[in-house]
Amino acid sequence: MGSIAWRNLTSLQVLALALASCSSSDTIEQQSKLAASTAEAAVLVTDSWLSGAAPSHYASAALQSFAGTLGDAGRQVQSASSSDTGRRDAVKAAVGRLSIAATGVERAVKAEQQAQASQARQDLRAAQADLVTAYRQYLASQQ
Repeated sequence: MGSIAWRNLTSLQVLALALASCSSSDTIEQQSKLAASTAEAAVLVTDSWLSGAAPSHYASAALQSFAGTLGDAGRQVQSASSSDTGRRDAVKAAVGRLSIAATGVERAVKAEQQAQASQARQDLRAAQADLVTAYRQYLASQQ
């Protein structure tokens, strides 16, 4: 992956963080969207590393950053006020699974273990699906 692509990826993450901090009333929505886009970026970086297009040190650093962003998003969701704490907690749990999966990919990439990275990538995809489900249920409970 070229340096321009990495700068664009970093720019997207900064933009997502800026948007996520705009309003406390939409914290769960914003953090869910941030988590979804960050997880997708983690999958793309993992795919690039698995295909040999991204060096380990770049992929590892990006994945470490993504895991941190996901952890922060989970804490923001947890601290958000909600009339439906059960649904909020389900979103928080899904974001937490994304963070754990991103950390797993990062460790596998750092150790240059392709099989483990591939499995952790599958875990990321499964956690993404969990987030979609939890977020839809949260939105439905807010209407």
